[in-house]
Amino acid sequence: MQKLLYILLFWAVASPSFGQFSILFVDDTGDAFGNAEYLASALDSLGYETVYIDAYGSAASPTVDQMNEYDLVIWQASSWGLDLQFWGGANADNGELIQYLSQPSANLWLIGNDVFYDRYGAAPVTFQAGDFPYDFLGISKYDVQSYVDDGGFGVPLVSPDLGQPIPGLTDINWQFSTLWYADAFEIRPEAQSVYVFGDNSYSLAGKTSGVWYHPPGGARVLTYGFDLALANNFELIKSHMDSVITWWQGELTATQSPVFDLQSVQATPNTFSDRLQVKVTALETALLNVNIYNVDGRLVAQLATQEAVRAGEEKSWQWQVPAGLSNGLYYCAVQSGKQVKTVKVVKG
Repeated sequence: MQKLLYILLFWAVASPSFGQFSILFVDDTGDAFGNAEYLASALDSLGYETVYIDAYGSAASPTVDQMNEYDLVIWQASSWGLDLQFWGGANADNGELIQYLSQPSANLWLIGNDVFYDRYGAAPVTFQAGDFPYDFLGISKYDVQSYVDDGGFGVPLVSPDLGQPIPGLTDINWQFSTLWYADAFEIRPEAQSVYVFGDNSYSLAGKTSGVWYHPPGGARVLTYGFDLALANNFELIKSHMDSVITWWQGELTATQSPVFDLQSVQATPNTFSDRLQVKVTALETALLNVNIYNVDGRLVAQLATQEAVRAGEEKSWQWQVPAGLSNGLYYCAVQSGKQVKTVKVVKG
């Protein structure tokens, strides 16, 4: 009943108003402790315009179109490492998330102890190009878990790392003496460590448990390997969320560039068999990326990479479909600056 009340409360503001920073809060936990609702109530008390989706309860991930309606997606997985919708409910890459994070306008804050355990089991697991954590989260290795890899102790707190980019962050300790099953990572050179295990006497001290990843032309993603809802008290949670979101809004304002408009994107024939033509008409001069993705969000073909198009110009690309490509639904995505236009196409 408590979760239902929150859903009704947040859906009362389900249409973001122009100019106000809007948040989609995704509850992806099957636990009975109300951790997701606790975080959502912190956002509500801070006055942020928030819509709440119970992804785990509905057994459905939000779609890329739903996520695109909001300035920030906060995905709370709490401490429930079982059949998370972050992994499509099936321990696989989530095609909707991949499509969303393939856009430079995407903003994701992932929070939770057992996100990696659900997909990969116990640490360590190393990632490379083509793996979701490496490509979109900036994580090269799922390194350790507290309690499991520290002799049954648990991490006492996490501390802001030196040089991390977010002003106002403080140590986070817990409602318990230590936190079990928090994740720590090794990260790509392009990523930044935000939080590390502490304190100095802890056997896994210094291991990265918070990661900021914003590669040039890529999405902004903040990953916490711990559950913020288990922080020591409600005021600490509120203060922390306010610091992060205030900084995030500043990041968006500082890096915002004029949105490039595409007058039209056409893909023909639709249904296609051995070839597909993609035709774009531009309103402004810009550089285009034209890609084909399968229904799981995996890249199938690159038709254009940073290819110049002039204002008013019509440009087209021919894709010779490889033999053996499965029939079914595909997506043609044309990206320029902060805008992505996607056309659904069918191979038959």
